[in-house]
Amino acid sequence: MPSPIHESGSPDMTELEIGAAGPTQVVAGRADSPSRRAIRRFLRHRLALLGLATIVVIVLLAILGDGEAATRQNLKLGFTNAPPGNGFLLGTDALGRDVLARTLVGGRISLLVALVSVAIATLIGTTIGVLAGYLGGKVDMVLMRFVDIVLSFPQIVILLLMAALVGPGLVTLVVIIGAVTWSRGARIVRGQVLALRESTFIEAARVIGVSDGQMMRTHILPNIIAPLVVFATFGVATVVIFEASLSYLGLGVQPPTPSWGNMLNLARSVTVLERYTWQWIPPATFIVLMVLAVNFVGDGLRDAFDQRATSER
Repeated sequence: MPSPIHESGSPDMTELEIGAAGPTQVVAGRADSPSRRAIRRFLRHRLALLGLATIVVIVLLAILGDGEAATRQNLKLGFTNAPPGNGFLLGTDALGRDVLARTLVGGRISLLVALVSVAIATLIGTTIGVLAGYLGGKVDMVLMRFVDIVLSFPQIVILLLMAALVGPGLVTLVVIIGAVTWSRGARIVRGQVLALRESTFIEAARVIGVSDGQMMRTHILPNIIAPLVVFATFGVATVVIFEASLSYLGLGVQPPTPSWGNMLNLARSVTVLERYTWQWIPPATFIVLMVLAVNFVGDGLRDAFDQRATSER
């Protein structure tokens, strides 16, 4: 259909085009897609931008952390349990190791655990959710009853049990967390797929003979990216806390490899808790900042992808 023409002879500056991903608004001759509007809404979310900046700073600090200094011991008199100062910005621990270096490198380990675990959980949850939502029937019933069983147990209890049975370690921690935290993602994906399954473009694809596998890959998955991104974002914050909890209890990352959780493990000692506060306050502060920042970003992404949000004029 030709664009409407004003008396001046120029095309109308605003035109709506409807597609599978939602309405696309053409403004001033360029497509104003849902993704562009989502980006603009995110950029207007001040707390989300603050959270994003905080995450970037923490990640850069973690990357720049000195791995050798984090494990180097110095048991000479005056170097163990030294307070901040004398060449050590955040002091040293009982083995004379630099607390600042250990905090930064520990952040690298904790964030690595969080990202890989969330990737595993998202993959499992997406696979089960798409299969259940698209295939429906008995497949949906069996898969969702399995999800219900997993959700009926507190995640932290399952994590503690599996970590105690399998044994502590970095790889074990990543696999266990990823294998336990997928269930909520599966429910979210299933709900999105159920809504998409009856869409006009899905019916049209069925009519022209698109196979189920291709339908899920090329038509279903691209349209559930937004809720998956939000789920994964909030999942990172949750996994950071899980890693800290398990490592604090001695079931996560094992020394001498530092992580925020096993550095907090030192605070189990009343002496360290009361007298050597510089050994546990930095990792605790980083955990709080990271979780808050990720939650702010998650809130911003959720609002940005909300289709009910008012479009810009």
